[in-house]
Amino acid sequence: MRYRKGSIALSRTQDYPLLHEVLQSGFITHNQLFELLRLDYCTTSRNAFNNRALRLVKHGLLTRSDVAFPSHDAVYSISQRGALALAAQESCFFESAGDFRAGRSNSSLQHHLGLNAIRLALKRTGCLVCWMSELEIRSRNDLTSCGYWKYYDAIVTVRVAGQDSKFALEYERTPKATRHYVAIRERLDQETTIPHFLYLVPSHNLMWFIAQRLSQCKREVYIGLFRDFIEHTLMLQVRRNGSPTTSTLGSVLAKGREPQHLGRLFADIAG
Repeated sequence: MRYRKGSIALSRTQDYPLLHEVLQSGFITHNQLFELLRLDYCTTSRNAFNNRALRLVKHGLLTRSDVAFPSHDAVYSISQRGALALAAQESCFFESAGDFRAGRSNSSLQHHLGLNAIRLALKRTGCLVCWMSELEIRSRNDLTSCGYWKYYDAIVTVRVAGQDSKFALEYERTPKATRHYVAIRERLDQETTIPHFLYLVPSHNLMWFIAQRLSQCKREVYIGLFRDFIEHTLMLQVRRNGSPTTSTLGSVLAKGREPQHLGRLFADIAG
């Protein structure tokens, strides 16, 4: 088959998974993208991945920014052409991807990269079952009647003690105005399809601030340190709103399970 000069033939098993990951991530570093694809068994060769990413950039499906990181790692985002290519092949929610991405600015880059780090930490443990990104949540809320009460950063499903557990994730890098937490509390109280809520924050001060702002929330909201989650994942020590005590995230997610299942949980995490 002949292709028009300057066009590109996209591989269903290599190019589309790569574009999909970039779209879902918003912004993603070169190394994060390679590891996500490697853990999903979509690539094994670093050289082949490097060449593929460069090819997609040259053909305008990816946008590359050389940000001044200590690792000198490039950062990718999806281009309008890349989003349209995905929309032609995948489910209809991608049709709104162009507008969603156009509203983003580089000020949110660190937020997206932090979410990628959270996702990678879970994938490395083997406990991650499903990661629903903010883009998918927005699309479900806007285009269907089975959405959620809030645009969470992600809705995460993990395998805990042999069973799947779901929680809404918020990566809160900076505090919001108090009035915003009033609205958040009201939305969390109305959420009936998500059993657990987790906030990850960069400092103890922000942890206490959010715990205080959400102390009147009827739902249990757990708060932990971002850096500790990257290292310990489900063994992360979290604090619940309205309570000074802490527990591990894994035990929170496994609440109500049989005692022998809890033993399996901690063995799985340690392994």
